[in-house]
Amino acid sequence: MALKTLQFQPGINRDKTNYSDQGGWFDGDMIRFRQGYPEKIGGWQVENFAAYEGTARSLYAYATSDGAINIGIGTNSKMYIAAGTYLHDITPIRATFVSSATDNCFITTTSAPTTVTVNIVGHGATPGDFVTFSGATAVGGISAANLNLEFEIQTVVDSANFTITTATSATSGATGGGTGITAVFQLNIGSATTSGGLGFGTGTFGRGTFGSSIVAPVLVTSQLTFQDNFNNDLIFNISEGDIFHWTYENTYGNRAVKLNTLSGSRAVPEQVTKILFAPSGHLLALGCTSFNPTTTAGAGISSITRGGTGNTTATLTTSGAHGLATLDYVTVSGTTPTLFSLTSQITVTGATTFTYTMLADPGGNATTVGSYVKNSYGGSLDPLLVRWANVDPTIGPEPEVWEPTATNTAGFLPIKSGSEIVTGINARQETLIWTNTALTSLQFLGTGEVFGLQEISNEINIMGPNVVATSNNNVFWMGNDKFYVYSGRVDTLPCTLKQFVFEDISRSKSDTFFAGTNSEFNEIIWFYVSGSSNEIDRYVIFNQEEKIWYYGSLVRTAWIDSGVNDFPLATDSGNLYSHENGNDDGQRAPAAPVAINSFVQSADMAVGDGEEFILTKRVLPDVNFIDSDLADSTGATLTPEVEMTVGVRNFPGAASSTTDVAGASLERNVTTATATIDQYTDQVFLRARGRQMNFKIGSTGVGVQWQLGSPRVDFKPDGRRG
Repeated sequence: MALKTLQFQPGINRDKTNYSDQGGWFDGDMIRFRQGYPEKIGGWQVENFAAYEGTARSLYAYATSDGAINIGIGTNSKMYIAAGTYLHDITPIRATFVSSATDNCFITTTSAPTTVTVNIVGHGATPGDFVTFSGATAVGGISAANLNLEFEIQTVVDSANFTITTATSATSGATGGGTGITAVFQLNIGSATTSGGLGFGTGTFGRGTFGSSIVAPVLVTSQLTFQDNFNNDLIFNISEGDIFHWTYENTYGNRAVKLNTLSGSRAVPEQVTKILFAPSGHLLALGCTSFNPTTTAGAGISSITRGGTGNTTATLTTSGAHGLATLDYVTVSGTTPTLFSLTSQITVTGATTFTYTMLADPGGNATTVGSYVKNSYGGSLDPLLVRWANVDPTIGPEPEVWEPTATNTAGFLPIKSGSEIVTGINARQETLIWTNTALTSLQFLGTGEVFGLQEISNEINIMGPNVVATSNNNVFWMGNDKFYVYSGRVDTLPCTLKQFVFEDISRSKSDTFFAGTNSEFNEIIWFYVSGSSNEIDRYVIFNQEEKIWYYGSLVRTAWIDSGVNDFPLATDSGNLYSHENGNDDGQRAPAAPVAINSFVQSADMAVGDGEEFILTKRVLPDVNFIDSDLADSTGATLTPEVEMTVGVRNFPGAASSTTDVAGASLERNVTTATATIDQYTDQVFLRARGRQMNFKIGSTGVGVQWQLGSPRVDFKPDGRRG
């Protein structure tokens, strides 16, 4: 008999048949390759004590000047900052209702004792939104403590009524709650995933008229959030929605607010596909509302008086209701003294009064009051427009200032190719912008034009807004039917799993696909939805150092690499996971870890042209168990072990079979006679006979970490008769 060392080409190839890929790996899950040899991937741990609400589609990590590590988590329901093991809800407030709109707004009933109907006219809520009450008194046997809480809205009855569920039951039907109730509504939630159809419940509440037919399908896309930081603060936007700003403070008591509500904000885009800071410090809005300044004549002015510190505060009184809001911009003109005439943000102090700040003391009240206009900056959504905020040469970036002037660097440019901007990312000293058909480079010029555009390719496509990743100055992305790499030019990335991935993929949910990196192992990862799933359930990895591919099954909804965070982070089902942390699927305490099932299986091998049978009697394993756990979470001793399988069959299309040492026939993928191999196993005996043979190794136990080396197999030709 002769011992043969099994040496396999690294990576997995599914674009060949099992038999034609002799000498390679054909299948696997939860494995990677290190220097050409397969090993089990690292495990993960849950980092947050309490689960987050909704489905997370965005992760962003940054460090503050006082040493805090902030992890932004954007879900379809809320926006969080994770600091340590705690989640802080920073979801913006959409609306606040007080008396008289909330007077005695709670209605209880004993037929559904934990369901409370809330009556607030014009609440604007949708099912799944969150609302917080304060100042309420007991109603129908439900205590004030059980009403003055945050609730998820269960159903929307109509524009004036919705229901919540309380922790305790009502003992009587009643209407009440008092007259001091405050109801604070958070931002409307978005969809957790992409869906479409014609049936009942599809689309938004109130769409169409009762009983009307639907002739066109409704497509509801998943809510995506894009994040970046400005010094210690977080700036984010909801796709095709507003830009928000969260001011950091170490107690995490602040909520995010709309960027256009900050003092000094001007012409902030109101619908933005994606925001990010360019390397030059300019905040970019990709695919957004245009800059289209207009003015509206205001009410007549009765008087303008001076006051405040240094007599620089002007109080303007109108002859009728002005209808303005605090932080609106107005331009006052035609006044005497002229110092009262300027464009400024206002503070509303009454229905007919507002104030603004002048540059200097005018020396007295206005003797000629002139007139004023309200300035509006909003335009229509232009899906190919790029706008950027100002960077002041003295104070630096001003992410709230978007109005282009002769003295600032705010501005805009249109992309020429495609019908919409899909996404963008920073690379080297440029920002790459993808439309649905082209890739364009946005480069900082440092001149009066500020930025310039250069089209790189108009023969590409992209699967979704989050499928781009950068590593080692290269940019990788998933197209509609192939993978691409940009390294100064665009190339197709050779892939041994192209057919396997793109022929079993749910393209209708491509907006949820995302890419990430695992720099420790030189990996580019794409998570995607397989053809039979409604949520992300698979990943495919390109190892850029070894130029190989492998894949597996794992449910994750967002990912970021290690950086200011010690481990790569990912999300799923309310959990924030730290990956490459331990060897198992860590559960939220106090649950014990669960084993990660991993395996890799070779393609079929044959002797010569496969005419003769192979008789296999013995395997000499070569397995490394370094970094395996020697005890479980209870302290019980663990023995790291794997299962090795030799499967044989006579024809490429036939099922594998083998026989054990007693001569009993066994089906495909049966383990060796000893069933397991540990670090002290020197050899195992088995009997397997067939024209083709495949080799498999895997583990199903807790605490196991393994790497396969070069096993040897004792086999020989065994005739031509079956």
